[in-house]
Parts: sequence; C-alpha cells; structure tokens
Amino acid sequence: MGESWNQFFGADYLSFSEVILSPERTAYELEAIMQRLKLSSGMRVLDLGCGQGRMSIALAKQGMEVVGYDGSAALLEEARRRAEEQGANVGFVLGDMRELQSEDEFDAIINIGTAFGYIEDEEGDREILRRVYRALKPGGHFLQDTENRDFKLRQLYNTWEKMNGRLVFSRRAFHHHTGRWTEELNWYTEGDREHALLDLRLYTATELVRMTEAAGLQVRELHGGFDLSPFSLSSPRLVIVSEKCR
Repeated sequence: MGESWNQFFGADYLSFSEVILSPERTAYELEAIMQRLKLSSGMRVLDLGCGQGRMSIALAKQGMEVVGYDGSAALLEEARRRAEEQGANVGFVLGDMRELQSEDEFDAIINIGTAFGYIEDEEGDREILRRVYRALKPGGHFLQDTENRDFKLRQLYNTWEKMNGRLVFSRRAFHHHTGRWTEELNWYTEGDREHALLDLRLYTATELVRMTEAAGLQVRELHGGFDLSPFSLSSPRLVIVSEKCR
C-alpha cells in the first residue's frame, strides 16, 4: 500500500515519540485501562496498534496474555527487543488492522495513543472496528483512546518543538472536505534536512460512537482522557469503552 502511515511510523517516529511516551505516562494509562476493563491475570488482551510495545509489555508484566499487533516492522522490532530486555512474554504480530483474523479470542482489546484514522478511506476504519468486534469474546471490552477533534482543531497553528535533541518545525493543516489533519515535520540531522508527513482522519465523538455501534459493539462509557473525566468539547482526548454483547 502507498498510504503515508507506512513511511511515518519508522525509526524517526520512534525517536521523537520517546519524548512524550514516558514510563510515567504508561503507568498512568495502565492503571486506567486495568480499572475500566476489569483486567486480571491470565486474561487475553490484544494491543491493536501497539507500536514499540510500551503498553503490551506493561500489561504482560501484570500477568495478561498479550498479543501486540502493528503494521510497522521497525516498531515491532524495537518492541520485541524491549520485551526481551524486560523479561515480558508478548506475542508480537506484523499485520494490517483491516486484515485482523482473530475470532472470539480476546477478553479485551485496546487501541490507544491515536492508533486509528491513518488509512485513506472511512470504510477501512469501519472494517477495523468490525474486525475488533469479531476478535472479542462475547462480553469482551474494547477501549479506544484517540484525539478529541473539537479540542485538536484549537491547535491548528504551526509549531517549533525540541524533540529528542532536535528542533522540529511542524506545519499543520486541516482539510474540511475530508476531515483529515496533516502535519509536515521538518528537522535537520547533521546538516541534512529531513521531513515526515503525518496524515490522520479526525473523527468527532459522535462519528466514532456511531461507527463503533455500527460494528456491533455497545458503547458503555465516554471519557475525556485516562483521568476518566466526563467527555466534553474541551477534553484533550477521547476514550471510548464498548462491549461485545453477543
């Protein structure tokens, strides 16, 4: 596939993301995930869009049977290295979310850190949610954490940020006819200019709830982040907890 996420989620993303994906953040999010999904040792959990494995490893250390699924070979290579280093038993799988083959297998599925909306068409995102429904055991729960579009659009301005020792310029744009947010990232490495493109479909809470329920899941909770606050227009994040009831 020629979709831009294939190029974005590589070595450069791994370097930059470490700035924000701290151990403290992981511990904070882990507590909320364990609480809302009522997880206990031995339960089977799918980390869908697991990246470099930070939450997969954290869950495995709590006694879960974890599968980490991602489309980036580079990130999964790092995830496997970290799991081995930390003595965590995680089964990492390289694959496209639209092609997830599991059926009635998982007690819980998580999709966190805005690991949704990167593919080119809405039907593909709907297919991912249908695959999530199929992969869950009856009574299983799905927790999705992504951007709150209403809040994100307040940040529609270009930025300079220091990320992992490099100054990164981000040119942001929102495309109203497609609902897609793009960020063109530019930085220099040893005098050479480099760049990457983030291209993401931002869904409103209403849209994502409807898509989730159209896939067969029943939405149980809506939060404004992992602090589990009530969702509002000013919430930084959108956390949706849904259940497979049949």
